[in-house]
Amino acid sequence: MITSSNKTTRTADLFSIAKSGVNASNQLLNTTGHNIANVNTDGFVRERTSFESQLTGGVGRSTTERVLNVFAQNQLRRDTTLQSDTETYYNKTSVIDNVFASEANRISSSMSRFFSAVQTATDDPTNLAGRQLVLSEAQSMMGQIGTVSGFLRDKEEELNAELTAHIDNVNSIIQNIADLNDAIVINQANNPYDEPGTLKNQRDNAILELASLVSIETRESSGNDGRIMINLTSGESLVLQDGSFNALEVNNDADQNYMSIQLSSNGKPTTLNIKESEIGGTIGGLLRYRDEVLETSRRELGQIALAITDAVNTQNSQGMDLDQQFGSEIFALPNFAGLEYPDNVNAASIVTGRVTAGASGEVTTADYQVTINNVTAGAPPTLDITVSALNADGSIIKDINGNDITQNYTAVEAQSGTFTQVLGGVELEFSSGVGYTVDDQFLIQPTKNTADLIDVVMTRPEDLALASPIRVNTNIGNLGDAELISSTVTNTLVDNSFTNSAASAFDGTGGIHGPGSSPTGAGGVGAPAEIFFTANDEYEVRDSGGNVITTVTGVTDLNNLLAQAEGSAGWPAAFSALDDYPGYDLSLQGVPRAGDSFTIGYNTDGLNDNRNGLVMADLQNQNTMQVNSSGSGQSATFHEAYANIVSDIGQKAASADIALQAADALKSQSSDWFQSVSGVSLDEEAANLVRYQQTYAAAARLLGTAQDLFDTILAIVR
Repeated sequence: MITSSNKTTRTADLFSIAKSGVNASNQLLNTTGHNIANVNTDGFVRERTSFESQLTGGVGRSTTERVLNVFAQNQLRRDTTLQSDTETYYNKTSVIDNVFASEANRISSSMSRFFSAVQTATDDPTNLAGRQLVLSEAQSMMGQIGTVSGFLRDKEEELNAELTAHIDNVNSIIQNIADLNDAIVINQANNPYDEPGTLKNQRDNAILELASLVSIETRESSGNDGRIMINLTSGESLVLQDGSFNALEVNNDADQNYMSIQLSSNGKPTTLNIKESEIGGTIGGLLRYRDEVLETSRRELGQIALAITDAVNTQNSQGMDLDQQFGSEIFALPNFAGLEYPDNVNAASIVTGRVTAGASGEVTTADYQVTINNVTAGAPPTLDITVSALNADGSIIKDINGNDITQNYTAVEAQSGTFTQVLGGVELEFSSGVGYTVDDQFLIQPTKNTADLIDVVMTRPEDLALASPIRVNTNIGNLGDAELISSTVTNTLVDNSFTNSAASAFDGTGGIHGPGSSPTGAGGVGAPAEIFFTANDEYEVRDSGGNVITTVTGVTDLNNLLAQAEGSAGWPAAFSALDDYPGYDLSLQGVPRAGDSFTIGYNTDGLNDNRNGLVMADLQNQNTMQVNSSGSGQSATFHEAYANIVSDIGQKAASADIALQAADALKSQSSDWFQSVSGVSLDEEAANLVRYQQTYAAAARLLGTAQDLFDTILAIVR
């Protein structure tokens, strides 16, 4: 009997006390058994039952709850996100690293064999077998590049399929968590004293799985109803307090093979772009691998393929083949179609791009966004456009001063067959005329999809132009010791009408322009055909008829004599109006004397000449490739550019390996911390089992004692 100060008396008989003790011990045994039974269940959090004592005696109400350290659980989720991110990035990057580092796929070796074949062919320019070897090695080189490029293209398709599958999985998990939230709210409302452990374990497992896919943060509902709210670490909500949720979806911009991630509100026409650099988890690792490794390597490989083939084509066109004609293309470079943005008004408008012939040194890995600013009708119509250089992820490239690389072009002719040169050695054709709409945009990708589209089109070894098309002869009567050290050809375009500003001095019939056949306004003189010294520091440039074109005085350097003449006052303005006329030059060394002369003419019957072949073979040693897209001016050889790809991917793979090892250690540590609190310890549960068995036996004995006392009382009454 317990007596309170207000004289109220509450009693509990021995039978009731014993009964409550048996029930309490039975509940403890059930909880312990439940823990032991689930020792191997993934995500199971051990449970604990506690009781309240009753004022009248005995054990009162019980409460069963999970033993959980929220801080350990949140740390495990964060480390799971980091580990999934680094593991995905490393696994994907190491595959690309193995491909580029493999000797079987070594593109540098195929490039070396090609240029070695060119060198061999120059040793005996008339040997058709040596020339055929050049074409065979060209096929092999482009086949090697095409194989690796095709592999990277397949990896992009594989990545997109994985990304779509993971997004679907994320949405399924988010839906599951929202449903479990509802179930937990209902369960706790119906049974406020027992935690729905099974439901919460299922929800925690789903949240941990979600954390492996994306980086998330969790918080409890402000209503304290058992719900868990989830949002991305960048702030966007996934599971909301009202029970609704937001779904992730993949979206394509102009490039249908480049997916971006958006958040779509459930039941609302609202979409949000997600900052992909902060998404984390497996999906973040995939996106990071795509932007840092896959897309950049595709473009860098495409840059090498375009640069080497354009450079070789250009050099071959500046030589003379075995038929004594100018060299033709060895490789056919593809055009690339401008990709339309989804918001374009006129879906039928077309923009086509190509690499400007001879501009391989300007080609970078950049994509280009073309924006239509104004359309003016006319014959032909003209456009005002803006061209911006983009990184693989769509951001604008900055120059070395931190400014956006973008350029405006006005009065661009919009008609079929007319190409306008823009940034990065690229030229564009706007064939739709007035069919463009202001603010329409197009994406030009010169290097992404072109490496495996370049074909070797030369089939005749005779077409390989190893000879130079000009010959410089020294007058046998020269008295000075000046001698020819080099002659160069930079332009062989034949256009005797001179409507094309790129026309050269070659007439296309085995000669150069003579008197009266030069551009209108040149005063009737022909192309430069003779250097005649009137003094050791003065010379005249004459045409093939002996007419003086100009006189150069004060000469201190005998290099590039025609280039010096172009800067003189007498050089015809009609020549200067052309881009590269006459398209050849020569350099001397020594000291000339008055009356010395050197004549320039077509290299007729110069079949044993190998000067152009030597220049072509030396292309592999020239710094002709842009190292980056920022306009820094840094350049590299073809081999150095490829080595940069291999070393960059290798460095990223090595760094990712180290990061993965660190992430594995962190996840293991946080998992151990979480398990030390929430995991089932068989030793601890075995000890509890013995203790609860003893309390059960004691309570049962007390119940038996109560029964004996009750029987004794009944016997006395009788």
